[in-house]
Amino acid sequence: MEFDEVLALRKSVRRYTKEIVSQEDEKAILDAAMASSVGKHNDGGYNLVVVRDREILDLIAKEETGGGDPLFGAPLLFLICRTKEAVDYLMRYDAGIIAEHIHLKAAELGLGSVILFGFIRHLGENAEYIKKMNLPEGVYPLLGVAVGHGPGSAVKRKDDRHFRVLHVE
Repeated sequence: MEFDEVLALRKSVRRYTKEIVSQEDEKAILDAAMASSVGKHNDGGYNLVVVRDREILDLIAKEETGGGDPLFGAPLLFLICRTKEAVDYLMRYDAGIIAEHIHLKAAELGLGSVILFGFIRHLGENAEYIKKMNLPEGVYPLLGVAVGHGPGSAVKRKDDRHFRVLHVE
């Protein structure tokens, strides 16, 4: 698939079928995430957590007080987590780059995805889902990307971005 086509297919999907994402697609998405750049080449500043455990996915939905399922029923969640080695002023940028790589690869694979921050911000570092995952000390989510088979994932998104472009010559 050409890159421009991937960009046209990339969109936030907020509804998923029950179909499981294959291990092969998961690996391809992780490979794409590993191709991300991070500031100061600080790979040790981040952990990627892959969540398939339905109990933990349901716990996130139950814990979130905003109403509804913040994961939109997705069967797979990638969490981009910081470690004690993360550089404070870079970690949000780095997490965004990693998340976008996941998001783009999901589109190329014909999967739906959505980048998530709300439930991570609302639930904080003492959330039950974090405790239940038994992450290493000092490892906390920065961003999540829900991935799954979504109706309409193969439909190109509308051309709705109209940023003002300024040229300095």
